[in-house]
Amino acid sequence: ILDEVYVYGSFLQSKMYGAGVTCSDCHDPHSARVYDRGNALCARCHLPSTYDVPAHHFHEPESPGARCVECHMPETNYMVIDPRRDHSLRVPRPELSVSIGTPNACNQCHTDRSPEWASRAVTGWYGADREPHYGEALQLGRLRVPAAEAALARLVGDNTLPGIVRATAVGLLGNYASGISIGVIRSALIDSDPLVRFAAARSTEIMEPNDRYTAAYALLRDPVRLVRDEAARVLASVPSSLMPQRQRNVLDSAISSYIDAQLTNADRPEAHVNIGLVHFARERFDQAEQAFAQAIGVDSSFVPAYVNLAELRRVQGRDTDGEAILNSALVFAPDIGTIHHALGLLYVRQRRMPEALDALRRAAELAPDDARFAYVYGVALHSEGRVDEAVAVLDEASTKHPYDLELLGTLVAINRDRGNFAAAIRHAERLSNLVPGNRNVRILLDQLRTQTGR
Repeated sequence: ILDEVYVYGSFLQSKMYGAGVTCSDCHDPHSARVYDRGNALCARCHLPSTYDVPAHHFHEPESPGARCVECHMPETNYMVIDPRRDHSLRVPRPELSVSIGTPNACNQCHTDRSPEWASRAVTGWYGADREPHYGEALQLGRLRVPAAEAALARLVGDNTLPGIVRATAVGLLGNYASGISIGVIRSALIDSDPLVRFAAARSTEIMEPNDRYTAAYALLRDPVRLVRDEAARVLASVPSSLMPQRQRNVLDSAISSYIDAQLTNADRPEAHVNIGLVHFARERFDQAEQAFAQAIGVDSSFVPAYVNLAELRRVQGRDTDGEAILNSALVFAPDIGTIHHALGLLYVRQRRMPEALDALRRAAELAPDDARFAYVYGVALHSEGRVDEAVAVLDEASTKHPYDLELLGTLVAINRDRGNFAAAIRHAERLSNLVPGNRNVRILLDQLRTQTGR
């Protein structure tokens, strides 16, 4: 379980779910109580003579470590009073705690020991052979490591993996706008699993409008409403001129369905922002404004509503109004980087550069995990001739985000232009290592080396 989400997403990852086990195999469907206490519940399906013995769990009988759930369903307390067990029912993998920082059941009990200790213990009991775990590829994808693209594509193509895992991989491929990713996304649009089709529909946003239209339009008739609604959302921004009238009518109907779905959560500001974004994409600005205003009416502290309303004002050529909207959001959310970033861009458009740099700096400081904020701030400093400061900002951001190609490419260009070829080559070499097959990067590196005689 991640953060405070509920247990169904973890259950979908389990081998139990894949084998056809349902909630009611363990829980009474009316009371939700489990049918038996302790290991007796697991013994309804699993042989105690094989699993409820020290030769399997390597703990003293009747001890906490001998309870099936302590290893396979570790418990986490949420909101102080809400203990939840992880329903992925997975085998403990402490070596993943070492490699990618995930929690593991062993160290939730043995808090005085390290993941390395737990990994050695598990290896001693069960041997060193471990199947590759999809978590490693997903982690690399979340870091946007260029080499992760091929690993994610393999996950999508592995039908033995849970659908939720393959869907997550499809979603992460949306960060890689290459021919490989687009090909995998297109194939996933016709996958048998609706979660995979849903993720593929979302990932078509990396495609050009005409390609997105041809790829995702068929999903407007998908048998699963979740998929239909997501297809409608991503197609809302496709120019109507690309579609025959009959297909425009189908899309109109699908978007109406999407809006109806959002209104089931009309007490939440997110629902109204989602509706506003669809109207915004279709250039129905009055309706978009009404939806964003409704979101603010539902929750006056919901920052995305203000940011999107200010963006609407930008498109309408009303940046002065947009500035007032963003400043009103700062009153109750002064430490949200997104607001400062939007204000900084607004000031850039108005050529109010001292204020722009201050706002962009604040955004980068408040949201250090957002590489884009640091990148924009660094580029703005460079445009004002503050090259040393720009390089310092971009260098620091590149250290925090070592796989960000945009940061590295900018550092190469700035250092080359200022005559610091050693730094330019260093960054270009890092870039080349990340994308070894990129011909343009290889040519750039060769040119830099030629200029310095290296």
